[in-house]
Amino acid sequence: MDLFIQGDIKDKNLVEIYIINVLKHLKIDRRKSTEIVVKFRKKMPKGFGDSVGLCEGDREECIISISNKQVFFEQMLTLAHELVHAKQFLKGEYPSEMEAKSQEYDLLGRCFPWERT
Repeated sequence: MDLFIQGDIKDKNLVEIYIINVLKHLKIDRRKSTEIVVKFRKKMPKGFGDSVGLCEGDREECIISISNKQVFFEQMLTLAHELVHAKQFLKGEYPSEMEAKSQEYDLLGRCFPWERT
């Protein structure tokens, strides 16, 4: 799996560890020919102006947009939520908002590298 982090984000290395931990927890870290792009944005894509997070994708690629107008830990919570949607897209599942919402706090608590903060 290829992972790319773009945009202005506090402590990019910490965020990368967090994303890898979430991908392992969701059991999608070993997928070959898969790409995840996480973009921290000042302005969300056209048509999604008030959103704080967005995931678009299919079985091979997911593009996640996170608004950096949130405080850091809200960005990390939103990122967990959108990574659940990435898992759904990569596995060909219907993107369930209920599943993403129910897992976001647990993923932040379990997967964020708290010892490095």
